[in-house]
Amino acid sequence: MLKLKDLQEFKEFLASGAWSDAFANAEEELRLEMLEKVQELLDAADEADRVVGEVLFSKDGMTPAGGGASKLDGKGRS
Repeated sequence: MLKLKDLQEFKEFLASGAWSDAFANAEEELRLEMLEKVQELLDAADEADRVVGEVLFSKDGMTPAGGGASKLDGKGRS
């Protein structure tokens, strides 16, 4: 599974200009690999947006796993 720290570090790598510098100084093969990785990240972000949107906006919304509405009556009895 992807770690949050890895995403944060890559975001900083991009924001700091280090990715741009590395790209500018890389050979063609490495440039292609760098672009491929960024494209894969963008594709993953699109897929995450789609899946998370479906989950959050489904009829069940953000109900807890295995949960949902309580089956208790007005007096707290099931």
